[in-house]
Amino acid sequence: MRKRKSIRSRLLRSTRAAAGRLVSRCASVGTTCWRAAVTRLRPAPTVIVDVRRRQARRLRRAVARGARTYARALGAEIPPRLLVVVQRVVYEGRQLNALLQAFDAPDGERRYVLHLALSINGRQVGEDELLAALRHQLARVLEDAVGKPTLSVPLDLEVPRVRASAPIVELRPDAEERDDGHERSAMPFQRVQDDQAS
Repeated sequence: MRKRKSIRSRLLRSTRAAAGRLVSRCASVGTTCWRAAVTRLRPAPTVIVDVRRRQARRLRRAVARGARTYARALGAEIPPRLLVVVQRVVYEGRQLNALLQAFDAPDGERRYVLHLALSINGRQVGEDELLAALRHQLARVLEDAVGKPTLSVPLDLEVPRVRASAPIVELRPDAEERDDGHERSAMPFQRVQDDQAS
């Protein structure tokens, strides 16, 4: 009798554990599918990033999220034909942070290509500066849906750096007294020339 009860209880426990694992697995798959469907339904730009794979994935997500958030904050949607290209350098007569190009298709739709630079004149651009350039250009893309700004107040918080000349410092001071009583002097120029010749 006890053997039957113990076998039955073990079977019940294993069945409950298997059912619990199955339910938890179904829930996680359902959540993943739901997230994928919602992501696909949300309008997002096509983003191409020309860097290493790991950094490209992070930048692609940041650019797409930044574009969606900015458009949503303005009460508009991202145009369906927006392409964002993040590349090392953007050049249009000179190096730029960003370049926006608009193309009118034969079917009457306007398509946008937004180029963002990762470096300008040899200086690496940070992710925050990249997203600032993205938002600045998106304002122009979303003008049709939102309208043109009626007021624009520029604010420049960059403090100009004063280029002061460096103080002149003597590399070899004139003969000085050392602690041990000997005089210290610079190396004679003739000795330097002789050493280089040999």
